[in-house]
Amino acid sequence: MGDEHDFIQALNLGYVGVQMGTRFIATTECNEKPDYKQAIVNTEESDIVLTERVTGIPLAVIRNAHVDEVGTKISSISRFLFKYPLTKKWMRLWYGVTALRKFKKISLHGGSPKDYWQAGKSVAHIHSVETVSNIINAFVTEYEKQKY
Repeated sequence: MGDEHDFIQALNLGYVGVQMGTRFIATTECNEKPDYKQAIVNTEESDIVLTERVTGIPLAVIRNAHVDEVGTKISSISRFLFKYPLTKKWMRLWYGVTALRKFKKISLHGGSPKDYWQAGKSVAHIHSVETVSNIINAFVTEYEKQKY
């Protein structure tokens, strides 16, 4: 959920909870790179793509030059190995270790143009980096208005 209106709509549909990871990345308190936060603010819903290249299973990321360069699909060999329980475990381990090695390199050097920036389609409703307090207050205020 990117804004309080989507949140209220979800509650009205019967949801008992929502996920707001992307919204809380774009906060002053989040210990993430300013470029990542600004990318969320600048990104349109159509810029979110699913990639299998990070974990082997679909993951929503902001489309950038690196994502375009490497593509979003895993190889046919990887896809085959993900089909079977025993090889699937080994493939998940491989992708996990590979991602961890890349993460350590990026973390030590402060970012890279090859970063994958996770984000959901809620980016369409995120227009600024705000404080967590302001976001929660806006959601609570909208919820209170709907109760009466």
